[in-house]
Amino acid sequence: MRVLEDFPLSDLVYYRIGGRAKKVFEVSTVEEVKEALQICRDEGVGKLLVLGLGSNIVIPDEGFDGAVIKLMGKGISFDVFGNKIKAFAGEAIDSLIKESFSTSLIGLEWAGGLPSSLGGAVRGNAGAFGHEMKDIFYELEAVDMTDSHLEVKIYSKNEANFSYRGSFFKHNPNLIILSVTVELKIGTSEEVERAEEVYRGNIEYRNLHHPMEYPSCGSVFKNIIEKEKVEKILSIWPDARELSDSKWHHKISMGYVINRLGFSGKKVGGAMVSPKHTNYIVNIDQAKASDIEGLISEIKNKFEAIFSFTPETEVVVI
Repeated sequence: MRVLEDFPLSDLVYYRIGGRAKKVFEVSTVEEVKEALQICRDEGVGKLLVLGLGSNIVIPDEGFDGAVIKLMGKGISFDVFGNKIKAFAGEAIDSLIKESFSTSLIGLEWAGGLPSSLGGAVRGNAGAFGHEMKDIFYELEAVDMTDSHLEVKIYSKNEANFSYRGSFFKHNPNLIILSVTVELKIGTSEEVERAEEVYRGNIEYRNLHHPMEYPSCGSVFKNIIEKEKVEKILSIWPDARELSDSKWHHKISMGYVINRLGFSGKKVGGAMVSPKHTNYIVNIDQAKASDIEGLISEIKNKFEAIFSFTPETEVVVI
């Protein structure tokens, strides 16, 4: 475990935005997480923030007045048994995919290029190309940071309560995910080869269609999935129904909405709504958190004025 004092959080998150934290604990094992929690408890740290890859978060410009536990992935914390892989929560999804291929397991290739730690992906039920983490989740270990004994508990799929970009763990922020076990499929050599092609193809798709050249948090807003809200939008924009039915699986793409509302290329300070993918707000010139939040607020306000409800953000704003 490494402990960093007065550390700039902009160095730890994809957005490259945010002030300093009093203390950062870099941890790479379950025991180190528990050790860091105990130190925070002994020192009377009042606020605690847990980070994985930091790919879906906005840190305030003034920083974080507390301690940060940074889950570090080393690409080695894997335990394979049969068709299951158990890994430390800080491991990157990409590392897990490569490990699965090396052991002839398939079923996670859809996540090629997904910028997330394993714990973060489960917490937010990350998804892409018609798949979600709930599809391959088996169980996880977590600790409640408010528990005086720091007892590690196992949570099954039935307890995870997955939803669209959500889970039991996201709605219970005191829980720190320590390790995750996924259940995949044992593939033939031909199936593994095809899975690797899908993996590479999805990475190429992201590079082609997403603004990977700038720091961002990925999709800022959740797509609209509730039937009542979908119909509300389609009652105002009936010409979008064909797209909803044929391309968006009866949802409404927030990238489409944001573009149609006229925000493509819109700038606030050093932040911009990407013309390449308008559900991305990118850091083009030393953007501040307030720039990002300003654009989010403008989009929400215009959206609500037209559709009479507010879209939900996927990004976590601290």
